[in-house]
Amino acid sequence: MSLTNENDQLTDPEAAAQWLKSLGVEDSERGLESLTSIRRGGLNDEMFGFLCSQLASHLPDASDRDSALANLDRFIAASRSPQSLVALFERDRSSFPTLLRIFSTSQYLADQLVRAPDSFDLVRITDGQPVAYQVLIDDLLSDLSTARDEEGVMRVLRVYKQRETLRIAYGDFIREAPLERVTQQISFLADAITQGAVIAAQRLLEDARGFPVRLDGRRARLVVLALGKLGGSELNYSSDIDLMFLCDEAEKTNGTRSIPAAEYFERLTRMVIRLLDEPTELGSAYRVDLRIRPHGENGPPVSDIASAIRYYDSSGRTWDRQALIKARPIAGDLDLGHEFLSALKPWIYRRFLSRVDIAGIRHIKRRIEKRAKRAGDEARNVKTGHGGIRDIEFSIQFLQLLNGADLEPVRTGNTLNAIDALQQVGCLTPQEATVLSENYKFLRSVEHHLQIMFDLETHTIPSDPRELTRFCWRMGYRDADGPQSVAAFGAKLAEMQLVNRRILDHLLHDAFGDEEQVPIETELVLDPDPSDQQIAEALQPFEFADPKQAYQLLMELANEKIPFLSTRRCRHFLAAIAPRLLASVAKTPDPSLALENMVRVSDSLGGKSALWELASFAPATLEMVVRLSAVGPYLIGILTSNPGMIDELMDSLILNRLPSYEELDSLATEMCRGAEDVPRILFSFRNSVHLRVGVRDVLGKDDIQSTHQTLADCAEICIHRIVQEQYEVLARRFGDPQTRDGRPCDLVILAVGKLGGREPNYHSDLDLMFLYESEGHTRPRRGGRSEGTTNNHFFNQLCQRATQLANAVSPQGRLYHVDTKLRPSGGSSILAVPFAQLVHYFAGGSGTLWERLSLCKARPIYGSPEARNLAMQSIREVVNQASGIPDLRDQVWELRQASQCDASAKNLKRSAGGTMDVELIVQMLQLQHAAQHPEVLVPGTLGAIESLRRASILDGETANQLEDGYAFLRRVESALRLLNTPQRHDLPTDEDMLGKLVYLLGFGDSESLIAQCESHQRMHREIFQRVCNR
Repeated sequence: MSLTNENDQLTDPEAAAQWLKSLGVEDSERGLESLTSIRRGGLNDEMFGFLCSQLASHLPDASDRDSALANLDRFIAASRSPQSLVALFERDRSSFPTLLRIFSTSQYLADQLVRAPDSFDLVRITDGQPVAYQVLIDDLLSDLSTARDEEGVMRVLRVYKQRETLRIAYGDFIREAPLERVTQQISFLADAITQGAVIAAQRLLEDARGFPVRLDGRRARLVVLALGKLGGSELNYSSDIDLMFLCDEAEKTNGTRSIPAAEYFERLTRMVIRLLDEPTELGSAYRVDLRIRPHGENGPPVSDIASAIRYYDSSGRTWDRQALIKARPIAGDLDLGHEFLSALKPWIYRRFLSRVDIAGIRHIKRRIEKRAKRAGDEARNVKTGHGGIRDIEFSIQFLQLLNGADLEPVRTGNTLNAIDALQQVGCLTPQEATVLSENYKFLRSVEHHLQIMFDLETHTIPSDPRELTRFCWRMGYRDADGPQSVAAFGAKLAEMQLVNRRILDHLLHDAFGDEEQVPIETELVLDPDPSDQQIAEALQPFEFADPKQAYQLLMELANEKIPFLSTRRCRHFLAAIAPRLLASVAKTPDPSLALENMVRVSDSLGGKSALWELASFAPATLEMVVRLSAVGPYLIGILTSNPGMIDELMDSLILNRLPSYEELDSLATEMCRGAEDVPRILFSFRNSVHLRVGVRDVLGKDDIQSTHQTLADCAEICIHRIVQEQYEVLARRFGDPQTRDGRPCDLVILAVGKLGGREPNYHSDLDLMFLYESEGHTRPRRGGRSEGTTNNHFFNQLCQRATQLANAVSPQGRLYHVDTKLRPSGGSSILAVPFAQLVHYFAGGSGTLWERLSLCKARPIYGSPEARNLAMQSIREVVNQASGIPDLRDQVWELRQASQCDASAKNLKRSAGGTMDVELIVQMLQLQHAAQHPEVLVPGTLGAIESLRRASILDGETANQLEDGYAFLRRVESALRLLNTPQRHDLPTDEDMLGKLVYLLGFGDSESLIAQCESHQRMHREIFQRVCNR
């Protein structure tokens, strides 16, 4: 309907009702009453018409159009000048939609604006910006200076709170301030009002009674501690404030009508509570909860510091410690509060968990579980329901109790700050921290929207469909179709609650379980002097050959050998995981050896308590330690030879992937920066990478191709660092090599064999070929020596030095074994030759079939991009020459027969059907077809199989059989290397070693493993025979 004459609409109720319904007003009769009231409020036709046009534009956007219109009517009626108000709407076009949004978001805020219409100007001017605490308290104390009695003080406190809450809510819901700022501002306001109440109460009480005096003549002090959300500076709009009142010891006051100090402090405390809590016509300032205090509800409202410390020391429970994490002095003498909390810090953050603590944690967890089950609205309650606010806060506080003794940064009362601190120190993964933080913010925002509506302490999502739709609109889930908004909001809330719940289960249930009784294995670890009978009873189910020796090893695991770390802490965390640890060890091929190796591993890492602590929360950590101890002698050797590698060990679990080449290169760069002995540093680098890769390999986290590629990247980076360092040494002496036409002459290092294919194992040789662009001479560097030399001499010196450094045997062992047999220089000792000589060597017929096959895996790992491309052009030219060999298949067959003649039947590489079959099939086909299909010249075996499939040279079934079989046999080889077997390609004949291999590979028995190996080998040999026409 047209809005040109709104007066006609008011005289035509039916038309007016239709117009209001078109704007989304549900109760059109009541809406018409509000519209009529506004029209009769002194607005002329033009002003009323403007107001109606604004309603038509903005009322449909309100989450509750009926409430918005009714509150607008009340607000205009209460204003001193409705005409001036509409004039404001005309001048500032954002003011009217802002007002409607406030009216539809919160009836509580609407009522405040109606009581004090001028406050709308105040919030518009302040724009909801944050105010510092000192500004708040100074402003409040100025207002309180005129209050002469308790009634006056209460009025000032309540008016001040309502005014400032309006400012904060404006910043929250209109300006969309971040949650951290909103909760801090709400908390600042509560701090200031509590401090104002204390100062006012002291003034009123001391006028007649004076103040208490300590024995040293100084004034006795009182402090108010905030706990809960206020203590964490994360208060919400309508929450109780948890307070604790503490004071100095004193005898009496110094006034003319002196009273005992205890009576003074109790009177003062009760007066402060009245000033804050007592209902008036303006409501209460805050509901005060004193239950979290010494002796709880049975204790006095205020305690002296000494008595409080004695209480917590003798009678404090786990939940008291959890509550005091958030304790913060907010009013009275703050120094007294800090003194109290400093004295309690060792009690709150104990260096170990006692059995009482474990029982307390379990009790709290069970209480939460029971409460959640009893609540019929648990899915809709964002605080106490499953995965709600309390779940997150409880989990974080649990982590703080567990880690706060050693990690001071986590000692914070603020939940979001604690999440960040726990992530920074590694107690939470980045993913967990992000999820908890974002979910917590979302749930707190929901809580704020629920509470601000009527200033009620509610945490329950509305069940009424109409109210639920309106609430979802206020939360930003807006859709013309209400059910879609509700569904979108409900889906997000349910997902967050599920994720939060999983984290709570992970942090509590997985660590200590739900059993009422402490397991016997836990008792064994905690008991400082168990009897032989207790040891036998506890360890008998795990079938240790010598239970006493197993117990001694278990005690070694509980003994922290680093002086400044707590053995008690270590013991109790081990106790928490002892049942699971022993059960896992019992499943290993040799439990006693696994336990013995576990002692060696944990001793080498340093800080066993951190390891057991992590294992109590993360089952993957326990699995890693057990499997590593059971079947990881190669990795154990790295750990015991290089103590303190816990970061590398944990990285393999925390990082859900293998490191990229760029990450490894960056790590090597950082480690080698400024180092005088680069090879020694590279030993550490290689060990670090092998440990990270090997742990993931032991756990079966990565496919074999990814494992091999990372090992190849590690070797490539080491060779690059050695060559680069030696190049600089020689260049300072001889200058930089130049071509004959004066251009820089580059060296290219080609990796062949396993390194070329990016598929080396932990102990693979590095097959390298050294090429340089062309002959020439070096050009001395400016300011350096003038010893020039030929490029041939320079590069051969460089390659010899680099090879010797890599091959050198030191106390640390050998970095790598570099093999340079494949070189286009005949049998000479020359390592490096020009590109042209490579081509000439093969073109002249000197190259053998083995050498040509090897070049199929050639891959440049050192040199400029341009030089690498030139080198690969030469390689392709050599490979393409082989396409015309008439009897290539026969020669390859004969070559293969010769290589397997002295191999045992258990050799997975050289015996019939071993990995060499697959590699020769691939390389032979590459030689045959690379000229017509250059895309098949891929260095890696698995990648090459895929390229041959795409080129239709291999059919899909054959390619799959080769890929599956090759990957499986290489996986078995990798396991053999981790086990440090004497024959690194042969299946063990020793039953114990074979059992470890079976365990490592996850087979049920050795027969199944052997059968699968033989099956793949038979298939490989059949394919090889078919390809070679045999």
